[in-house]
Amino acid sequence: MKKIVYLIFSVLISVGLSGCSSHGKELLLDSFEGDLNHETVDYGSGGGANLAVTAEKDLKFHGTQSIKLEYDMSEGGYLWAARGYNIDVKGAAKWEVPPEKIKWDKYNAFSVYMYGKNSKGKVAFDIKDSGFEIWRFMIDDDFEGWKEIVMPFSEFFARADWQPFNADRNSVRDFPIMTFQLEPRRPDKGVYLFDCVSLKKVKKTDEKVSSKE
Repeated sequence: MKKIVYLIFSVLISVGLSGCSSHGKELLLDSFEGDLNHETVDYGSGGGANLAVTAEKDLKFHGTQSIKLEYDMSEGGYLWAARGYNIDVKGAAKWEVPPEKIKWDKYNAFSVYMYGKNSKGKVAFDIKDSGFEIWRFMIDDDFEGWKEIVMPFSEFFARADWQPFNADRNSVRDFPIMTFQLEPRRPDKGVYLFDCVSLKKVKKTDEKVSSKE
């Protein structure tokens, strides 16, 4: 009987570790649980674009929901959905661990689970450092279903198209990172789902190369 209980317990631990959780060389930042609205997500659009941010209950990688970005965008339009600190929506500071308490030297990559539709589209994953400079990693929607996207720090590039007025623009990733931001780029209209944003320690052979845009 003890062996059966131990086996079940081991399986539960294994399932938990394979999901959206903090363990070993991974630190969960955000699993998008709870209310997702203008009070908990800093999101908006401009230039003829429109964005709706809601919780998706049926399709999720872990927990009770994922975050759903439904958008349409013409040429010249832009949109964003951000969670973290030092942004306009104070209620978006929903990370599991605040930036100043993270031992950043233990990690070398971000990761996010994305539900792909093989649309051949692109999504920008941006981060804002402590100097308010924004860095970008481009994700290709060339797969179907849930997939973990691993984004090494070294593959983020400083955005050349726009930076906040108070950004130090020193081309150095200044830790701690304060915010992450999701920005669908193509196609012009669609729906993207995301779950489980984490920090990871990965080997160089696991690193994915980002194409600049």
